[in-house]
Amino acid sequence: MPPRQCIVIRAEREEEIGNASAVLVESLRCRAEALAERLGLEHSDTLKASSRPGALGLATVLARRGDYAEAEPLQRRVLASYEARHGDEDLEILMEVYHLAEMLLDAGKLAEAETLSRRLLKGRERKLGVLHVLTLESVNILGLVLMWEGKLREAEPLFKRALEGRAAQLGANHADTLTSVNNLGLLLQNQGKLEEAEPLYRRDLAGCETQLGVMHPDTLTSVNNLALLLEKQGKLVEAEPLCRRALEGRETQLGVNHPATLQSVNNLAVLLEKQGRLEEAEAFYRRALAESEAQLGVMHPETMIFVNNLAGLLQNQGKLEEAEPLYRRALEGRESQLGAHHPDTLQSVNNLGLLLKTQAKLEDAEPLCRRALGGFEAQLGANHPSTLTAVHNLALLLRKQGKLEEAEPLCRRALEGRDTQLGAHHLATLDSVFNLAKLLDAKGGPLAEAEELYLRELKGMEELHGPDHKETRTSRRNLERFRRKHATG
Repeated sequence: MPPRQCIVIRAEREEEIGNASAVLVESLRCRAEALAERLGLEHSDTLKASSRPGALGLATVLARRGDYAEAEPLQRRVLASYEARHGDEDLEILMEVYHLAEMLLDAGKLAEAETLSRRLLKGRERKLGVLHVLTLESVNILGLVLMWEGKLREAEPLFKRALEGRAAQLGANHADTLTSVNNLGLLLQNQGKLEEAEPLYRRDLAGCETQLGVMHPDTLTSVNNLALLLEKQGKLVEAEPLCRRALEGRETQLGVNHPATLQSVNNLAVLLEKQGRLEEAEAFYRRALAESEAQLGVMHPETMIFVNNLAGLLQNQGKLEEAEPLYRRALEGRESQLGAHHPDTLQSVNNLGLLLKTQAKLEDAEPLCRRALGGFEAQLGANHPSTLTAVHNLALLLRKQGKLEEAEPLCRRALEGRDTQLGAHHLATLDSVFNLAKLLDAKGGPLAEAEELYLRELKGMEELHGPDHKETRTSRRNLERFRRKHATG
């Protein structure tokens, strides 16, 4: 089954205005227009009404609601006005650079967000020094942009710098410090370092519950992120109540159509699908997609996540003709919005390749699987879980094509890597155990190793799911079939 994408949320630690009502938006718009008419577009009061979050500026509220088409040109006008008035990288200008960079990050315009974030950091280091809290804020946002661009190695020292600086300047339990704890955990998770990420997520959640309360939006973000880490570790039973807590809390605090709520809808759907509860999962996927198209637009990177995930569910249900146009839509959208080498784009390449393999279009699937593997190796490294998934998938395709000698080293690489990165009992590791067993079975040996692998997969499934789960029963049948096939007189 192609992997689904859960959404781990970066911590904001700002006043939550994402669920601002339409009445509030219209009120802010009227106020900004009135000030512009009375004082002029370039007056400082007009600019503040248009931008500043502290005063519930119109552009900030629109962006938090996902109305980037209206928010972005407004924020650009504000920045251009400050640049024209001041003519230097003063702190007023840099604050507006920060707002625009954050807005572009949320809108998925990562290349320009990186340029602005680097400008912001350089300017604040020069004006305020390397340890000022606003400089550390700039370090953090540049780290976020680089992480979402898939530049994980560049992001890591920035996140560590932000965490160390905030802990020293603000204290270990300050909200900004907890933001950095969360974001470093998120980076480690994206690097496949799941065991290192878990204590950071738990620290962040405990700190938020103590400092902010159990229903605060930032606390719910921390609940969401810990749940998704547990899901990636294969701890599905422990993850489900946390997923439901995040969703119910966001529906109450932010509203049922808020982008963060839709992320929780998606994440619960992913978990339900992994548990085999496909009808429940489909309803949640369709809800997330429909509302995201309405709130963020049909080409937004987050909408593409929901498109991808619904396609994966349909494939899992055997609805291949329905799944294919969704996979192609996700790939085209990501190539357009994120670039051909972004990890999300590569994931869509991988997923379309897997669908074509399932449709027995093996020659069409192979170049896609090879493109995905080459891209992941270049962007994420040879041992990243996404790279290992691409290794596994190419090996599986080659086995289906009968290219067993070429497939075997890839099977072994995937299994060894997943054993190391994910652990011996992770679902993905067990999938690689089965794939190598199947290949050795098809080759005719070594049969003793193949039997050992079939048995290992069965024991792993029993431990994860129990003896009567359908996946466990499938594993038991595979072992029995192998033993019958190779039984001696």
